[in-house]
Amino acid sequence: MNLILEYRPYGIAVTDLSSQLWCEKQLEFSLEKGRLKTEEMKKGGERHQDLHEEVAVLIKVQPQSLEDHVALRLHNSLVGLTRLLIQGMTREIPVFGKVNTLFVTGSIDEMILKNRILKILDTKTRKSNSMPTEAQKRTTRFQLMAYKHLFESIREDKFATADLLSCYNFKKKSKITDDFRKQIKILGNEIEPKLSKLSDRVFSLIRELPAASNEFEVRYENQLSKTMIGVDKFQFNPDEFKKNCDFVEEFWLGKRSAIPVGEANRWKCDHCEFKQICQTKVKTLDNF
Repeated sequence: MNLILEYRPYGIAVTDLSSQLWCEKQLEFSLEKGRLKTEEMKKGGERHQDLHEEVAVLIKVQPQSLEDHVALRLHNSLVGLTRLLIQGMTREIPVFGKVNTLFVTGSIDEMILKNRILKILDTKTRKSNSMPTEAQKRTTRFQLMAYKHLFESIREDKFATADLLSCYNFKKKSKITDDFRKQIKILGNEIEPKLSKLSDRVFSLIRELPAASNEFEVRYENQLSKTMIGVDKFQFNPDEFKKNCDFVEEFWLGKRSAIPVGEANRWKCDHCEFKQICQTKVKTLDNF
């Protein structure tokens, strides 16, 4: 097993973008007020941690600066990608990049490399033994397509170290704090203190890998029994992906207000903690 350090991501999360395709008003309220972690969300997080711990040792550390946090993400990418190249499988790979003009971060749930074919996979948990609705599948499919897009942007050198430093307003000589470096040394581990060098190493490893496959798999399993419910297999759809990227970007750029679900999708409100305070009656997602 390899040592992985826990981190907090910075930048717009891929999961934020995908949640817009479920309900933008819910995302808007969660950004303003924060979200209560439901039991279902907790179970999903616990399952992902269990899967991660099957291949890595997770160690808690206390980053002191933004540089420290970003270095952690890069360090964890370096460890995970090295594992992928040696063992042919890895989990929770942090990635960075742009979705249109938006700076976005995320963590790829699982990658498998076999016979020079690289696949992106995900595991989702459900309370029931039924497969998700098409509306639920849509958000997850966008999420995985976004991960491929970010990964390929780095692999094709469309998003490089200079871009990463610029997005965080770092300089080429930016480093982690001495305190953070000491924390990691006490744990018996080493981390490259200079952000530009660490990023170069990570991006160089990504460029050694083949292009991520256009075929994706999402495994759905029962939260309690952990038994498999089914697998959603789908293909990368460039037209659909671009349409969704253009749609989500408009919100973050302030070109329009958050759009609530329409009558056809009003059933989603029954599962939303903001139902009582959401009174907006404007343009809906029915025709999107």
